[in-house]
Amino acid sequence: MPTHTACVLTIGDELLNGDVINTNATWLGQILRIHGLPCRTMISVADHPEQILRALDYLWKHHDLVVVTGGLGPTRDDVTKDVLLRFFDDHLIRDPEVQEHVADYFRTKGRPVTDINRRQADIPSRAKVLFNELGTAPGLLMEKNGKLMAAMPGVPYELHHITEKRLIPELEKRWYKSERRIRHNWFRTTGIGESDLSDRILTELENRIPEGIDIAFLPHPGGVDIHVTEVNGSSRKKYDAFVEWIRETTGEFIFSEDYGESLARNIVTSLSERKQTVALAESCTGGSLADALTDAPGSSACFQGGVIAYDNRIKTDLLGISRKHLETDGAVSSAVALEMAQKAGEMMHADFALSTTGVAGPGGGTPDKPVGTVWIGFWSRSGSHFACRYRLTTRRRINKERTCAIALDLLRRHIAGISGLPHQPEVVYP
Repeated sequence: MPTHTACVLTIGDELLNGDVINTNATWLGQILRIHGLPCRTMISVADHPEQILRALDYLWKHHDLVVVTGGLGPTRDDVTKDVLLRFFDDHLIRDPEVQEHVADYFRTKGRPVTDINRRQADIPSRAKVLFNELGTAPGLLMEKNGKLMAAMPGVPYELHHITEKRLIPELEKRWYKSERRIRHNWFRTTGIGESDLSDRILTELENRIPEGIDIAFLPHPGGVDIHVTEVNGSSRKKYDAFVEWIRETTGEFIFSEDYGESLARNIVTSLSERKQTVALAESCTGGSLADALTDAPGSSACFQGGVIAYDNRIKTDLLGISRKHLETDGAVSSAVALEMAQKAGEMMHADFALSTTGVAGPGGGTPDKPVGTVWIGFWSRSGSHFACRYRLTTRRRINKERTCAIALDLLRRHIAGISGLPHQPEVVYP
């Protein structure tokens, strides 16, 4: 059956001069595809009315849905609303519901409501308001000759909220009654790189992909996401069989089939269900592990706490790490990683503990311990205790991110009873 096509227009000087990464375009491309609206075109333009108008003229001719982000705020560079009036030959009216929301928004923050703030409630008369509980600028949905244009705020979390809670339901009411929705599955993997996933695990992939199905590998510092998508109406039987093959073959590396679930959130859920706890002793990750875990809702049920023992004096004075180990083996060593994990677990009365110590870079490396050398310690109350050495990259940020992901995967595997360790490390026991 025919499928409507979509396009995205992102507006803002900050996107073109590199001040802001255009994550909105990427996210919209994903969410629209998932809901059966393949995105065929993406354009970014400056905060200039004539540029915006030319882009809208082109996109409107070639697509069924135009999603516009940015330029709906109250400042002088927010010109999108005025351009929409010209494009649709419309005029502004003040929406009382939005006006009341704007007033409440500022009252709850103890701030006065100004005339500029009130103008957020001025919307094109032909627009349907896509209500925005998280901010003051509402989304706007306008229709003409069977085509739709959605104008959305550029603040990412507001855009996500309005799209998922307001825009998608509107599109389903208008279009999806007579059209199929694209089937898709996400597999979030960790503990294996993209090349190993292809060469060692999914070796039969090319012979397994049915006609009408697309598969994408999306690597990131924590692992690889696999996205399986129906493209041209493949049979449900073939699609389901292929998805099940991916699930069974990739098995131990899959931590979630929910694209919105992080590895840390998965672990917090698992620990909470088991009424178990974890503690941390971080050096090279500088608190990133604690940040990841506490970013997950419900982490207070399982996260005991952590120590950022960056300086050796903190390692000895606060954690009680042996001065002999630090002098003989150095801070970046299996002996220190083992002791850090054990001391943290015992001190905080946790069921599990993780430790990190390494040379994050870009400097500080030696021939024996080059930049990217990391030791991760694991300790459990039940008796499991070991440290793993990894050789990562020369990039500081990537090293921190990968160290966090590996440490969390060590814990995930232990909780789930999965044998083997991620990325085949050197392992040392006490």
